[in-house]
Amino acid sequence: MERNPIIEGMLRRKPIRQFSDEEPTREVFEALVCAGQQAPFAVQLGSLLLERDREANPFSAPLLFTVCVDVHRMERVMAMRRWRRAM
Repeated sequence: MERNPIIEGMLRRKPIRQFSDEEPTREVFEALVCAGQQAPFAVQLGSLLLERDREANPFSAPLLFTVCVDVHRMERVMAMRRWRRAM
């Protein structure tokens, strides 16, 4: 199989339970946001929230990204396209 650094990184992924006090650089932050914007997401149903206040998030992480999915928006898109739900 051809070597793919992206796939290798995904396969080495581990959950993080503790965070360092070090904040990501602006370059890292911009790369994360850019990658998130390029990720496929059905009908762009999501909104991305960013929290930088450590005391305001439950993990005390330097950055906390939260993805919210708007099901109402999906229903509006389906209605505009005259799609019906599969039963």
